[in-house]
Amino acid sequence: MTHPAWHAMTTDDVARTLHTDPTRGLSASQAEERLSRHGPNELTPEERASPLRMFLGQFANVLTVILLAAVVLSAAVGEVMDAAIILVIVLFCAVLGFVQEYRAEQALDALKKMLSPTTSVLRDGAEARIPSAQVVPGDVVLLEAGDRVPADARIVEAHAMRCDEAPLTGESVPVGKGTDPVPEDAGTADRRNMAFTGTTVTYGRGRAVVTATGMETAFGQIAREVATVETVKTPLEKRTEEIGKWLGIIALTICVLVAGFSIAREAMHGSVDFAFIVSMIMFAVSLAVAAVPEALAAIVTGALAIGMRQMARRGALVRRMPAVETLGCTTVICTDKTGTLTRGEMTVRALFTFSPAPPETAEKAGEATGAETEVTGSGYEPRGGLRPAGQGSAAFAGPPPREVQALLLAGVLCNDSELLPPGDSGQWTIRGDPTEAALVVAGLKLRAPDSGNAAESCPAWLAALPHTSGAGCALHLRAANPRVEEFPFSSERKRMTTVHDLSPQAAPVAGADRAAFMKGAPEVVLARCDRVLAGGEIRPLTYADRTAVQAAAERMAGRALRVLALSMLPLESGANPAPLTPPTEDEAEHSHVLLGLAGMMDPPRDEAAQAVATCRRVGIRPVMITGDHRLTAEAVAREIGIHREGDVVLTGDGLAALDDATFAGMVDRVSVYARVSPMDKLRIVKAWKARGDVVAMTGDGVNDAPALKQADIGVAMGIAGTEVAREAADMVLTDDNFASIVNAIELGRWIYDNIKKYLTFLLRCNITEVAVIGGMVLLLGPEYLPLLPAAILYINLATDGLPALALGVAPPDPDIMDRPPRDPRESVFTWDVKAFVLLAVCLEIPLFFALFLHDLADIGTARTEMFFLFIIVEMIIALNFRSMRFGIMQAPPHGWLLLSIVWEVALVAVLVQFAPVREAFGIHIPDGRTLGIITAFGAVVFASMEVAKVFIRKRLAAAPPQSA
Repeated sequence: MTHPAWHAMTTDDVARTLHTDPTRGLSASQAEERLSRHGPNELTPEERASPLRMFLGQFANVLTVILLAAVVLSAAVGEVMDAAIILVIVLFCAVLGFVQEYRAEQALDALKKMLSPTTSVLRDGAEARIPSAQVVPGDVVLLEAGDRVPADARIVEAHAMRCDEAPLTGESVPVGKGTDPVPEDAGTADRRNMAFTGTTVTYGRGRAVVTATGMETAFGQIAREVATVETVKTPLEKRTEEIGKWLGIIALTICVLVAGFSIAREAMHGSVDFAFIVSMIMFAVSLAVAAVPEALAAIVTGALAIGMRQMARRGALVRRMPAVETLGCTTVICTDKTGTLTRGEMTVRALFTFSPAPPETAEKAGEATGAETEVTGSGYEPRGGLRPAGQGSAAFAGPPPREVQALLLAGVLCNDSELLPPGDSGQWTIRGDPTEAALVVAGLKLRAPDSGNAAESCPAWLAALPHTSGAGCALHLRAANPRVEEFPFSSERKRMTTVHDLSPQAAPVAGADRAAFMKGAPEVVLARCDRVLAGGEIRPLTYADRTAVQAAAERMAGRALRVLALSMLPLESGANPAPLTPPTEDEAEHSHVLLGLAGMMDPPRDEAAQAVATCRRVGIRPVMITGDHRLTAEAVAREIGIHREGDVVLTGDGLAALDDATFAGMVDRVSVYARVSPMDKLRIVKAWKARGDVVAMTGDGVNDAPALKQADIGVAMGIAGTEVAREAADMVLTDDNFASIVNAIELGRWIYDNIKKYLTFLLRCNITEVAVIGGMVLLLGPEYLPLLPAAILYINLATDGLPALALGVAPPDPDIMDRPPRDPRESVFTWDVKAFVLLAVCLEIPLFFALFLHDLADIGTARTEMFFLFIIVEMIIALNFRSMRFGIMQAPPHGWLLLSIVWEVALVAVLVQFAPVREAFGIHIPDGRTLGIITAFGAVVFASMEVAKVFIRKRLAAAPPQSA
């Protein structure tokens, strides 16, 4: 559906096109008709699977189908117990997977919040508060600071209005709004006369005519794009399907080959009765079950479920279980900046004021030079302090200079924001503009204990306030120094001025019980100043002062700090009659005293640099993708280690100018993308994936959703994240902490490692079983079965199970975070897995054959040796597979594995004491000779595996290191 370019039209044209009156709004009948025509102002929710469908989905894989076929076949030949055992395993896997995925969906639902529950509109000329879902095109919405915009709207009236559009565009600084038309080809971030769904008004007020609702909004368009992006399978899903396919072929081949050969051979030597056919079919089924690690689904599901619980405890909620493992082979993390790598909380980092220069360095006595003050602490929590820049951690010897105190007083009074104490979330929050809130927090740090100053060093105007740890201080200060006039900020004025009656403690200079305070763009404020505050005294502004201010502003801008200048105009009320007449704009904004500069930024999270360093150490390439300005993005990326010497910074315009082939050739050299659109993000993710990389995408805004969906694994923010982003993601970070990604990477590697240990263990054991048992039948005939069907099923279902489950939760290897990412195209049957399987083929299988053939004259003894050897050898292999790289003394301890081995040995020792069990298994109680053979055989297997690990470690040590 094509919409008019509302942003390029005049306000009158917009109102005329939408048949509405900006001064009266719609009538009740018009609103009702439009609601019926356009539908409610809601996003179409992503279709969720019902609980039944979610449960049935657990059976939709090849391996589970094979096991269900084994259940049917076992029941058909009368082996009800075997069928029941296999069915219980299948149901257990399905229930476990269902419970975990269902809990994840329920937890996600708990995170959801409505974007804007109610909103103010004009209806029949009167203001009305209505549910946001009932807003329709043509409605006139009334917006003020703190409101969330309910729908896309064309602004028709704006009074110093600014909006936080970070969720939509990634812009970290609120955007000034106006009513003038903008060019038709202007991008979303440059449409200053539009207010968009889900963004927040941070300052000022205005009214706007709704142009689009629901899925027709910019928010909705992205949600629709997300729905059309194909969800790709994770590497684990692909590998599990590969394993299931091959094991299915093997199992079917074994069934047909063994049963067919045995029946044909018997038919050649005589008649074949039905009992013999049934026994051979059951034997073939038992052998096929031995070939298929039927606990594979249980181990994979269990390992993933444990990983999900571990991640939840570390702040990550997994929506799709197989996605847990994907992070373990991630090679690229494309991350948003605002709120992901940064705190999403503007923070003052530096102040510039004037101070008297020592006579020996000044051109003449009394001339001022600039001094910079460092402000410590990050975010809205009023912790930190002030200290002279360039002097390490040393605080001011006494109170901060009066120039600094006056600068921060101006920042708190010429301000409309409010600092709110921690709520249930434990986070300090604000009401109002983030830039103004940063000035409030900086002012409160004058009395913060972290400043290193004694309590008596706190400014009198701040010490006199109630000690509320910061909450409410700004309101108390403004109440003690009431505002009598205001000239608000606008995009045209680029400054804000307030006039206050000052308490005696707050007067910046003697005799000034009224003062005007101004803040704004440095060049704008400087143009209205002719004096400076230096050494506690007011003196003329010199050319050297102007040069110093401009140089300081450039230095701050070069560090990606947003720079504001602050000034004051003392007004002596004693010379004026009472009551005082508030000054005019010209009177309040001329001949100001320059106080200095404040530089601020949205600072990186404390953990971000370490998380990025860890990513690089393990061979993962971090890439920043943001809608913010280039200089800001590059500075943050350089500070936390994403951008390094030689890397390329690319803007959205620069990316648009590149064709796909050129971009593909340079994508690995670009570390920062700035001012990009949602479709740019999707293009970047696709370019990395086309190189064969496994891409994780982190983000919190609507603009991230298509890339989150397209990435191999999407990671959304749970607190600051939008509903669309959370719906598109595979994983939601409940703590919005980028460092949780690194924790998830470690858990993903650990999970994959354990699945690989389990697979190698069962493949090695099962191949040995099938080769020995099936080979003997083919070689000697069905009358010389090395193990009876009941014994085969016991070993495969009972003995293998607990050690395999224990391997699925084995502690991680010491070097788990020192390895490069796995190749996503790598088969699960890697060279080390093949080495262990080859060891079994070359050593264990020939020994089993030799031993059985040697004792063939006494079939009972031969079967007894085979039965106990299979069990003991499997326990030794399980114990050794705590690590596939480290020797048994270097591998981390694993109590559950030891307990499972003790249990299995004790269980079989008890069971063989019962004659019916021995008869069913075709064995007898082992004598001393048998125990001696078992011990010697086990020692050979143990030693061979330790030797194999030595060669594996040598080959790994010889591999070239990989870094990102």
